[in-house]
Amino acid sequence: MHELSIALALVEQVRRIAEKESATRIVSIRLRVGALSGVDAEALSFCFPMAARESMAEGAQLIIDSEPLRWLCLACQQLFTLDNNQPDQLCPHCGAPDHHLTGSDDLILESVEMS
Repeated sequence: MHELSIALALVEQVRRIAEKESATRIVSIRLRVGALSGVDAEALSFCFPMAARESMAEGAQLIIDSEPLRWLCLACQQLFTLDNNQPDQLCPHCGAPDHHLTGSDDLILESVEMS
């Protein structure tokens, strides 16, 4: 379960941020997790309290925003998502059939609320 190592690294990262800001407690952490990141959001949520135990992040709320698959239309260069992620659908902006998957593999620390 690599989500535990991700949770441990996250706790360390927010600890460093909090120390720079002279904070003593982490209240909440917001992450953006892409559909292709390879991170199981449910497993990460489960592991986080164990990783945060006895740290300034203990008791912090972990908020995970899931990012859907994003496609780039090769004709009009617009980014879009598909309701059912079927790559054979047409671009909703221009109707072109040619698009490719882009991004959606992010794991980004969006914000940290501290006190």
